[in-house]
Amino acid sequence: MGEAIVVTSGKGGVGKTTTSANLGTALALQGKKVCMVDTDIGLRNLDVVMGLENRIIYDLIDVAEGRCRLSQALIKDKRFDELFMLPAAQTKDKNAISPEQVKKIILELKQEYDFVIIDCPAGIEQGFKNAIAGADKAIVVTTPENSAVRDADRVIGLLEANNLKDSKLIINRIHAHMMKSGETLGI
Repeated sequence: MGEAIVVTSGKGGVGKTTTSANLGTALALQGKKVCMVDTDIGLRNLDVVMGLENRIIYDLIDVAEGRCRLSQALIKDKRFDELFMLPAAQTKDKNAISPEQVKKIILELKQEYDFVIIDCPAGIEQGFKNAIAGADKAIVVTTPENSAVRDADRVIGLLEANNLKDSKLIINRIHAHMMKSGETLGI
């Protein structure tokens, strides 16, 4: 059975989707079978980052509501044979799916894939709860700005409260000159 990793953060614009895309691609390059799941319902971007936006027919909500089979909603990457994506719905909102529905879909994907990478929306509300429901592990992405670090700390606490212990932290966009000048936090 595969492993599901959620890529999350409390703050938007810190690089969650880019991290998800890069992690999924890197694992596929290592010969692993990978499915990336965009759970940012209403504001999906993983399809654009991966260059798959024109190939979407069905999405996560269609699968959850039984309008299609999971296999019909998966999009195979054009460059890598072992890389697939399940897009989020663009025209619904985060309340159109429950954590239980997401967990069921992730469990089904774990039967087929070595890794399921879950791209989480920003914030800690329903979209976050949906995204973490089926995860085995978490990667928290932040930047060295005070507000982003504070939000990441809050997210780590919520992950631990939901039995996702030992989260990994990525501090994105570190620039030495900005740390020296005090514009961002130092390490």
